[in-house]
Amino acid sequence: MNSNDKKISLPRLYIPSNEKIVNPLSTGIKASNLSKKNTQKRMNPQFYNQQHDLNNHFCVIVGNEYVLKIIALQQSLMQYSEKFTLWICCIDPFAYSLLKEMNLINVNLLQVEELEDSELKAIKRKRKVNEYCWTLKSVLIEYLLLNYDLPSILYCDGDLCFFSDPNIIFEEWGEYSIFLTPQRDRDWVEKMYGKYQAGLIGFKNDLYGLKSVRWWKNKCLDWCSAEAEEGKFGDQKYLDYIPIYFPKVKISNNLGINAAPWNCIYNNDYKIDKTKNDVFIENDKLVVYHFACITIFNENDFDLWSLGAISIPNNILNHIYTPYLERIQFVLNQLKNKFNKDTKQFLSKKDINKAQTLYKDSQLRRKMNQSNHFMNFSMIISKERLIQGLTSYYSLENFNAKFTVWICCMDDLTYQILETLKLKHAILIPVKDIENHELLSIKNDRSLQEYCWTLKAPLCLHVLSLYPEVDHIIYCDADMYFFTAPNIILDEWWKYSVFLCPQRSSTEIENIHGIYQAGLVGFKNDQNSKEILTWWKDKCLEYCNNHYDVEMNRWGDQKYLNHIPNIFSNIKIMTHKGIDAAPWNVILNSSSISKTDKKVFIDQDELIAFHFGSMQIINPNEFDLWKQETLELPPEVLDYIYIPYIEQLNKTCHTLHNTFQKSPSSLFADQIDTTTIKNYFKYSSPHYN
Repeated sequence: MNSNDKKISLPRLYIPSNEKIVNPLSTGIKASNLSKKNTQKRMNPQFYNQQHDLNNHFCVIVGNEYVLKIIALQQSLMQYSEKFTLWICCIDPFAYSLLKEMNLINVNLLQVEELEDSELKAIKRKRKVNEYCWTLKSVLIEYLLLNYDLPSILYCDGDLCFFSDPNIIFEEWGEYSIFLTPQRDRDWVEKMYGKYQAGLIGFKNDLYGLKSVRWWKNKCLDWCSAEAEEGKFGDQKYLDYIPIYFPKVKISNNLGINAAPWNCIYNNDYKIDKTKNDVFIENDKLVVYHFACITIFNENDFDLWSLGAISIPNNILNHIYTPYLERIQFVLNQLKNKFNKDTKQFLSKKDINKAQTLYKDSQLRRKMNQSNHFMNFSMIISKERLIQGLTSYYSLENFNAKFTVWICCMDDLTYQILETLKLKHAILIPVKDIENHELLSIKNDRSLQEYCWTLKAPLCLHVLSLYPEVDHIIYCDADMYFFTAPNIILDEWWKYSVFLCPQRSSTEIENIHGIYQAGLVGFKNDQNSKEILTWWKDKCLEYCNNHYDVEMNRWGDQKYLNHIPNIFSNIKIMTHKGIDAAPWNVILNSSSISKTDKKVFIDQDELIAFHFGSMQIINPNEFDLWKQETLELPPEVLDYIYIPYIEQLNKTCHTLHNTFQKSPSSLFADQIDTTTIKNYFKYSSPHYN
């Protein structure tokens, strides 16, 4: 039945009952008698549609702000339910006229005036819109059960969306009179706001179904506030008493029914995955998800949880939120193209800058959603570090890591080579796209190395600003090499804004160069991180020299990191020795190096990433392994760490040679005085001249 179908024998005005409800267990009155005693019906008992008994009936309340979500709900029912009727009560003329024009299939429209009497109108003037809608739930449910003789009705909040056949709900409901879904929230939340969710609740047209919905209705007519007080909250806290006062109450134990942020994201630790076309929460198929507190700014920008900032795992974004946002986008396009509507009237007027859990839907964001360990890197590469930078990129690719790396290209040659290679996971940024007046004013006064150091913070800020969908950025030096997938970095970082890697070096080195390493540092896309990056940028603009400034106790970009944990909060200091391992901590500390099942270990920690700092490529066969000072490299360091890296450098040279049909010799270090080489190493392997 369509929303604008002509309705025959429309009932007369419905008058809600003011009857005082007696103890529900103390009477034997039949349901048919209860209807006459409590409510003046709008029509004689008969089926509004003779097929109703075969349908599942749903009802919802909508105002203009929820129109998009209601249409998405109806479309999800169309996709997954063979037979259903959706009853929509419109609380404003805008919602009613639009939905009537859309002529949605299997929808019956009601105007709120059909339910309202003088008492409800008086309540309406006193309560906020959301409080009045909460008050209307039980009124609407009773109204539909009695006036259309429906066998049952399942009330749904407008921000619900179905992911599979809702008949699963009715099968679990079975012969019970009332259907409740538990919150599965934190104890203190349930104590204050209720144990059961008022966003999905069902009542049968039988003795206890009618008695319980009337009891709930009278409670809500008396009091229904969004401010919790004295054991009450809205319409919801009353539901705590329904299983106590009434028999035949089914409390769902299906995790896939009324799943929501409060029981899937920031509470509980359910396994959520997709098998074929179905999403599962533990062993339960996802039936319906409650997309509460979503704000729609436009087709691509959303606040996914307006009550506060929460971190939504990528698998939930991928399997649950993305399909829902696609529905919203489809509805917006449908309204714009088919019905010629100005979509601005359906969008939120809130300030997007005040969004708590801002989400930008884009191809990049959807790519990120493919894995909970998707990683975003930034890197600065000049032609002098091109071979190392490419080798670092390939090391991530070798482990099938899900990642994107933003590469700031310091010269045209670097940009041209990388563009020709068409790196699948790289986004290239010419340095001029980052440079502003401040940077250009100091560029000529600094060496290439010093200028690259100065650019780290501006590069990270550039990415976080230009790509707001990126939830984090990890700056990585070009001479970093990954020995395994770096998932553990995200695990250790966890909820902190910034992570820093300790040098773990000698006192002398740390006194000059700092206690933290600037070659691997991570920033979340939050205000705290942006303030830290801005502070770091400003300090580096003032001074970023390769010479230790004794008076101001500063060196390069790196020693400023010493102050970050003292000035700012929410900083994670990494403790895993395999993250940002380097000559200055592995060799100088005489760490134990071992190899088991193809995994390299530093003491007890698996080697994740090794920083080959101050290593020079003389040619594909000859190297200065560390140009700072002469070291005695243990055989296991050479065999398990340096030689595998050198072999990968050779492969990169091979790739460049095959791609451009010439030797990459122009990318090697400039002519080196062999007398200055500190740790000469010659590798016997085929190379490219």
